[in-house]
Amino acid sequence: MNIYAFFNSPDVAEYCQSIGHSFNAVESAVMISQSDSRTIAEKHAAYRAIIADYPDIKVPRGGDAYISSFHQALGDVIAYEEAILKRLSTPEPGAVYQANIYGCARGLFSNCDKALADAFAYTQGEEDAQESLDGEVFDYSRITINKKYIDPENEKTISAVFSRSGKMMSVRQTGVIQWDENDEYDVFSLLESIYIDIPIPFKRGDLVEVVGGHLFGRSALPYGGVYVLKDTCREYKRHEKMLYRSDLMDMTAEIFYEENGSVECEVMHFYPDLRYCRRELEGEKRILKYISLHMQDRLCLCSLLKIQKYLMLEEKASELKESYNLQYELNQIGDKLLEGSVANKEKLWNQGIMPIEP
Repeated sequence: MNIYAFFNSPDVAEYCQSIGHSFNAVESAVMISQSDSRTIAEKHAAYRAIIADYPDIKVPRGGDAYISSFHQALGDVIAYEEAILKRLSTPEPGAVYQANIYGCARGLFSNCDKALADAFAYTQGEEDAQESLDGEVFDYSRITINKKYIDPENEKTISAVFSRSGKMMSVRQTGVIQWDENDEYDVFSLLESIYIDIPIPFKRGDLVEVVGGHLFGRSALPYGGVYVLKDTCREYKRHEKMLYRSDLMDMTAEIFYEENGSVECEVMHFYPDLRYCRRELEGEKRILKYISLHMQDRLCLCSLLKIQKYLMLEEKASELKESYNLQYELNQIGDKLLEGSVANKEKLWNQGIMPIEP
């Protein structure tokens, strides 16, 4: 099995391969579970390959707790998700299906196929990503189908993410889920509840992007954004204590990003989804390039502040120019309306009719 085929970031995959990093069963399963481009069928096949080819291990869970057999746990994950898939595809009395496309909820249907057909019709001819007039980017590359139960006492919802080609990428169940606290693990979130340590090539001040944003539970970062890496949890040496004792939400990286002329700091989860930014920055986002240089001690603070001031003035001048051009066009329209009004008055005078002043 080629574990690197399941990585979202080609840069992380290339780096791990170049240093000869060896992945055990747990690390492999977690990376597979977080793949944004592989279908759920491909993931299940990879899980079965892990059970067949990798040595079984015990997984520490903090204190004296541990998962006695990771092979057994992974098999339970497969069985659990396959049971959810069966329920998703089986219409039930009192259950409805609804598609959700980038926050837009569609109509209610009696089965999954009809909800998908409605979603495909809605996105037909659309690009995977489109920018609106106000700069927001709409992501049409994924479609979420939710199976909801009308009974208010049944709070369960089954959600599945599909690609535009109709392939199922991931599935999960939310709501009231029965779980015995004496169990070694909660099968419905097992692979999300494990912290792993993955080597990455990035260093402080690197310009990066985030990939793999279609999975459940990811942080809401600006879509298609560019960021400056501040640090990751690996740099705190915490990962050695957290290994297998925390979860994916603790695999964090702090990043800076630009939004509406200001620079903000945010935390992203699952740092293996970072990749180098290789595109040219434009407009106010150019400040990120100079923040990167400053953080890598290649640009002094004084120069950074001067550059920031220059970029702000440049952007302000551009806005004023646009405002002036708009005002000029409005004045031209006003002059034409005024000319028409004067001509109409003269016509009325010639007819001996006194125009009524407003």
